[in-house]
Amino acid sequence: MVKDVKKATAEILTAIGGKENIASATHCMTRLRLVLKDEGLSSDEAINKISGVISVVHAGGQVQIVIGQGVDKVYDQLCQTAGLETQASVAEEMEDKPKEKWTFKRVLNEVMGALSGSITPILPIFIAAGIFKMIAVLFGPKNFGILTETNHVYMLCNIVGSAGYYYLPFFAAYSASKKFKCNPIMALLLAGVMLHPDMLAIVSAGEAFSVFGIPMKLVSYVQAVIPMVLIVWAMSYVEKGLKKMLPDMIRTIGLPVLTMVIMLPLGLCLLGPVCTVIMGWVADLIIWLSGTVGLLAMVVVAVVWPLIISFGMHVPVLTALLPAWMEMGFDAIVSPATIANGMASIGTQLGYALRADGTENKSLGWSCFITNVTANIGEPYLYGIYLRDKKAMLWHGIGGAVGALTMGLLGAKVVMFSGVGFPWLNPLRFGEDMILGAIGCIVAFAVSLTLSLLFGFTKKDA
Repeated sequence: MVKDVKKATAEILTAIGGKENIASATHCMTRLRLVLKDEGLSSDEAINKISGVISVVHAGGQVQIVIGQGVDKVYDQLCQTAGLETQASVAEEMEDKPKEKWTFKRVLNEVMGALSGSITPILPIFIAAGIFKMIAVLFGPKNFGILTETNHVYMLCNIVGSAGYYYLPFFAAYSASKKFKCNPIMALLLAGVMLHPDMLAIVSAGEAFSVFGIPMKLVSYVQAVIPMVLIVWAMSYVEKGLKKMLPDMIRTIGLPVLTMVIMLPLGLCLLGPVCTVIMGWVADLIIWLSGTVGLLAMVVVAVVWPLIISFGMHVPVLTALLPAWMEMGFDAIVSPATIANGMASIGTQLGYALRADGTENKSLGWSCFITNVTANIGEPYLYGIYLRDKKAMLWHGIGGAVGALTMGLLGAKVVMFSGVGFPWLNPLRFGEDMILGAIGCIVAFAVSLTLSLLFGFTKKDA
């Protein structure tokens, strides 16, 4: 961490060849990103000697100086000293990259990059909302009982925690618009349409509704991050196309109006619902597998359950299976698998806190771990780590699958179908099979934690 911001900034300017050598300057959560007119005038050796600088990276036509916490202060001081406009967006001059073949790996990287780039800027929301919600849950009437339901602190913490996740489409729309370089105000308007009380009422009523004559699938977009990112990505192309087509004299009116005319049916009738349809197929597959191939169903559930939750399909799955469980008196497939998945997520969170790259990532890991263990709040991890990091997905999935498979092989059955508050109390849901369930939980936690510590996570700026 930089202790003397003015001194470090002056040394950085000297090391990069002076303020005249800066073409543009930006920063992310940990790095000062500089596009230099002549990189040959910059000295990595001199930069690395500056107190507070962690390392130097050359990527994307930029000299990226890794500073960590406090990078925003260095950036502000640099802009002030060099006479740069802090809010200006300067296009980067980058060499044309050779075209890559579209492979599964590249598609996965592109998707993860889009999600990560859209979610990273809103990480503070997950952290703040999670901590406030944790205070309400932990000290509220259902646990320690220090705060009553009418206590203003309890009410305020609940409001802050709920608002952070309820309005996720707004935050996702804004950050995705920055990622895909389109109009953030129009992206926010689309999110506003999706979360408008009248639109939510239409969905709740279940009555047919159309967008310009096109039937709309009734989907609630509360907490819908992935559909919103997909919709804004599509909007970026619509916006670019319209800019090329529209004459300057009508662009002021034509661009926003035509963008909405195109995006309303595209978003509400196609892109938003398609996510729900795909995850509905996954839900149907889980229900079918649970009635045919038990062990395979357990592995599938343990691996894909976080995605099922992120799309809001976990409720239909559990609702469809609950009557059969109640009749039998136990569930030996889906419930054990979801419990194993939950323990694997905690192992991954702890591993992220200990092994992630950068101080802020580690802080994020600790925040997710604490809020989950103490209040069973998993959203900060789901959106802040899981959906941003391929390796977190992998270690989590493997840990959950191995834990679920262990439960299946041991014959552990869940007999309590309601939650038990804290995730580490989940073995109680197995009743007489509590020891067998606990073994599976420990295996899921240990495997994901071990993989996290051994192999680490995807290097990120935040």
